[in-house]
Amino acid sequence: MKSWIQLCLWEARQLLRGGALRWVCGALLAAGLLALWSGDRRLARHASEIAGLPGHLTTQMEAVARQFTPDGEAGYVAYYAFLPTHHPLAPLAALSVGLRDVVPSVIWVRLLGLEGQLYEADLGNPALQALGNFDFAFVCCVLAPLALLLLGHDALARERDAGRLPLLAAQGVSLGRLLAIRVLLAWGAVAATLALTFALAVPWVGLSVDALTLTWFGTALGHLAVWAALAALVAAAARSVATSLAVSLAGWIGAVVLLPAVLNLALVTALPVSDGLEITVRQRQETHGAWDRPRADVMNAFFAHRPQWADTPPVTGRFAWRWYYAMHEMSDRSVADLGRTYRANLRARQDALIRFAWLAPSAYAQLRLNHLARTDLDAHLAYLDEVRAFHERLRDHFYPLVFADARITPADYAAFPAYAPPASPVSAAPPPFWPLLLTGIAALFATHRFLQRPILS
Repeated sequence: MKSWIQLCLWEARQLLRGGALRWVCGALLAAGLLALWSGDRRLARHASEIAGLPGHLTTQMEAVARQFTPDGEAGYVAYYAFLPTHHPLAPLAALSVGLRDVVPSVIWVRLLGLEGQLYEADLGNPALQALGNFDFAFVCCVLAPLALLLLGHDALARERDAGRLPLLAAQGVSLGRLLAIRVLLAWGAVAATLALTFALAVPWVGLSVDALTLTWFGTALGHLAVWAALAALVAAAARSVATSLAVSLAGWIGAVVLLPAVLNLALVTALPVSDGLEITVRQRQETHGAWDRPRADVMNAFFAHRPQWADTPPVTGRFAWRWYYAMHEMSDRSVADLGRTYRANLRARQDALIRFAWLAPSAYAQLRLNHLARTDLDAHLAYLDEVRAFHERLRDHFYPLVFADARITPADYAAFPAYAPPASPVSAAPPPFWPLLLTGIAALFATHRFLQRPILS
């Protein structure tokens, strides 16, 4: 035990004396601080956007009141009343932005067909991006492994290049112990840099130190431990410093850049997903086509789904608001299967991504971090389901007024439904950590095998 401690202290002093540690960890710290600044600005913009919604709604409804004063037909008022919904950003989103940069955080909803409103700001390609956003998760999953490889790739190769490896073996120094100490010290230096950045993030972006936050950071450190095992494998396998550096950089590029890109391309090819814009176009085509169909056909189809309005007087003229909104609801129903297929295909691609992303540890870790921060695909689809439920509340509120040809005064506007996000969003289980653990164990096993080779071979 004493020799182990002495060796640890000696290697720690050697690491601290080297200029590489200061440059690598300093650059990593600077990148982390920049990521925190970017995440804090993102949260501030989102908070400002949400805080401005009541003012925008008030301005809009004042314009509606001026147009329909002293009172207006319920159908007209419902047509011009856009009501806001919003998807709150959790504080952890400042560290892991996920899809939230490419999906809407605010959707303004009115009584017309909903499907066309949901996908006006579509999320595009939902699969993993090749590199992802620049956030603290990017620093932990992409830059930190590179820093670790730079510090630990030559843990044995520098001794071999200097001709000291046979001498160390002759003196009874365990190469496995030496390798473990050097890689663990490199991991500790990088982990300490991330921990310092994370500690600064707690007051900076307003994180609460709870189980979820600690799980998020624990995932980041666990992912870094997997890369420590990979760094040990490179150090044990390489015969020279130049070789170990080349293999480290090639492995990092392959695991962080190339494999996620190839996986993305394979998923797009194997599991094609039509754009949400296609649903929007189909819904609007159904809406426009309904103008040329008999009014009774539209209303009878509507009554089959809403029998409580079956005793409504028939539409005899060219236009009636009850027919207009019934037509929009039926256009929504006409693309309901498309919408369900679209969401099912997105989730199928996400599930496939989780099954295969362990091949690229950084990609898999980012998936897990995004899920914990509720910035992943599941969180966005859950928000769309909440918007659907809110739209149904609009129908429940306005249909009795529209079908009764009622009038709405500005005093009635305060009773319009208001959206409130769920206090405790339902969340599926995050991607398990064991695939990353198996990757680390496999790397350690391979490292052990390489260390069994003769020193001079």
